[in-house]
Amino acid sequence: MSRILANRTPLSRTPLSRMPLSRMSRGCLALGIAAASVLAASACGADAASHHHAGPAPDGAAPAPGVTTPVAGGTAPATDDGTEADAATRPAESDTPAGVFNAADVMFLQMMIPHHRQGAELAALAKARSAREPVRTLAAAIAATQGDEARTMTDWLRAWRQPLEAEPHAHDAHGGLHVTPAEEAEALAGLRGAAFDARFLNVLIAHQHNAVEMARTELKTGRNPQAVELARRIERSRSEQIRQMLAELSS
Repeated sequence: MSRILANRTPLSRTPLSRMPLSRMSRGCLALGIAAASVLAASACGADAASHHHAGPAPDGAAPAPGVTTPVAGGTAPATDDGTEADAATRPAESDTPAGVFNAADVMFLQMMIPHHRQGAELAALAKARSAREPVRTLAAAIAATQGDEARTMTDWLRAWRQPLEAEPHAHDAHGGLHVTPAEEAEALAGLRGAAFDARFLNVLIAHQHNAVEMARTELKTGRNPQAVELARRIERSRSEQIRQMLAELSS
């Protein structure tokens, strides 16, 4: 979800340190970046169920790409709005000693792992560069949480005997993985104090919006109970982090 740092919607190449921002303009910038990021993540997430991932099939031959099957027991998983997903529209699933999962679960983990690692690396920049204690505290929590979650998701893919990464170019049709361009990481690394905080918060808000959108797609199309529960936690916690960061930008 490894390259350093993530979000597919680049910011302006002009450092924020050269751009005087009022409280209102900082907030508008954050919301604009986040909105563009959400649209990009939604486009990728909508295609998750249609992708086929290479790798050995657990406990026998894997279903053909694009084939869907009813859920065992006839009950579809509940979506985030309390409704049930149509079993005929969800990806085919595999049942292994490590648990049941489908292509959407695999896609979710393969996309989230590099996204999490980049988020943790981004957050780690704040320790020595941010001028605000609340920003440093939040960034440290993000780095620790996303590092742990990335390791957990890696363990799940290995238990399912699935690749840790998607097939080459699997995401090209919808803009690639949601990674922050390398130039953004380099720009952040060269900033300190108030200039760092402004740019850091904008980049991380957009980054966490991507995580929220990918989690919501997993809630609608995933089958593995652990992956779905993780998606639920990500959707809630990242939304709260975004709220905190927007408040910091406005202060």
